[in-house]
Amino acid sequence: MIWTIFWWFVASCVCYYFVPSLLDFTRDQFLNENVKLIFTRPTEAFIAYLKVAAVAGLFLSSPVTMYHIVMFVAPGLRPHEKKWIFRLIPVSLVLFILGATFALLVVLPVTLHFFLSFQTEALDPLFQVGDFLGFITGILALCGASFQLPLVLFFASLAGIVNSRQLREGRRFAIFLSALVAAVATPTPDAFTMSVVALPLWILFEISVILIRITGR
Repeated sequence: MIWTIFWWFVASCVCYYFVPSLLDFTRDQFLNENVKLIFTRPTEAFIAYLKVAAVAGLFLSSPVTMYHIVMFVAPGLRPHEKKWIFRLIPVSLVLFILGATFALLVVLPVTLHFFLSFQTEALDPLFQVGDFLGFITGILALCGASFQLPLVLFFASLAGIVNSRQLREGRRFAIFLSALVAAVATPTPDAFTMSVVALPLWILFEISVILIRITGR
């Protein structure tokens, strides 16, 4: 725990330096020139920077964290369980990166465009920097976590909790959950936009079913 916290702190300090660049990128990428980022309390911008740096540092130091977690539980695992653990950790990182990339390219532009559509002559968009950065990191974390679905289901199959037949029978429930997550991530009345977000989640579910069926679990 000490080494994990230490490297998280070091990674967060490194990420803090890049927070202004990240803020400039997100503002130029997702907001128009009429939107202003403001802070209403003396400490608000500083605390927002710290939170973003902490989240980014947690992700940057995640390989070290994963290593210490695995080495802590490894003595209690059987050989075949160790094999799956070491194989799937890199897959988990790749899936999280894919989910965060999907959020940057699809989810965030659509969502912020919808919210900014309420701008009128009587309503000027003034975003507090803390709320804006929190919204960005929240969407990134939500999509990154959602893309872990294949691993969650695969581990559940290894533990004997589910099998491919049960998952196929629960396909309608999976489609409903995909639509629910899409509705939360992109609160727009446009069914096509929601489908763009829900479709990858459903595809990940189908990949999980196929993977579990191939492994015979």
